[in-house]
Amino acid sequence: MQFFKTIRLAIYSPQFYSGIFKKSFKQSLGYFLLLTLLLTAIHLITLINPLLIEAPKSLQKIVQQVVNCYPKDLEIKITGGHTISNQQEPYFISNCDPSAGEQKLVVIDTKNSFSAQKFNEYKVEAWVTKDSIFYKKNNLETSSYNLVQIKDFKLNQETLKSYSNMITPWLKFVGPVLLLLAFGGIYLTYIFRLIYLALLAILIWGLSKLFKQTLTYGSSYKTGLYAITLGLVIELIYGFPFMVTIITLGVVWINLLWPKRA
Repeated sequence: MQFFKTIRLAIYSPQFYSGIFKKSFKQSLGYFLLLTLLLTAIHLITLINPLLIEAPKSLQKIVQQVVNCYPKDLEIKITGGHTISNQQEPYFISNCDPSAGEQKLVVIDTKNSFSAQKFNEYKVEAWVTKDSIFYKKNNLETSSYNLVQIKDFKLNQETLKSYSNMITPWLKFVGPVLLLLAFGGIYLTYIFRLIYLALLAILIWGLSKLFKQTLTYGSSYKTGLYAITLGLVIELIYGFPFMVTIITLGVVWINLLWPKRA
């Protein structure tokens, strides 16, 4: 309960701010780390549905679509880095999503060597040649993957189904892993604010000089560890450029500098 009381005092309490100089740096840093941990947890609540529930469902749907979309009569073999198909080439694999319309995604053409002009004529996203896979990174760039790294491989719908059966049981762990990664990423972003506070402390120190106060740089940094509270809380709801900086300096002025001037 004392922690939540400190949050309230860090937002507005001239008396509290007048005593910050007596607090140790360890105590001030501990408050900031606990505050950002709480804000991270609150932020994470909004991500539970998209990461824990929707992401595994979407991946499951994608896996199933890949299996269903792969032509039943197509078999591709890669032997010694060379591609062989059991269909007449060029053979096109189209998007099977009705909402996307008829769209050719991949062409298998092992008879012709790659050329940018031919690739554009095929109007596909990827081209499987005899020894490489060429694919579009964007509208201007094309990349390739050399199949020489693959010794022996066979792909057909049955192979895809077996892969799907292996992957599906593990998809239930995707949500928790994504949530854990999100937690680490968000909290780490808050931790980097300690570097930001090192710069903000200079502004707090300069502001104190402007109001003819005697704050040291160390005291300014400790003050910032508390004064940033309101800015971080509001940032959860709405943010704009330099908002946290403006609010933090405003909190310092209202709680520490203005009362002493008066």
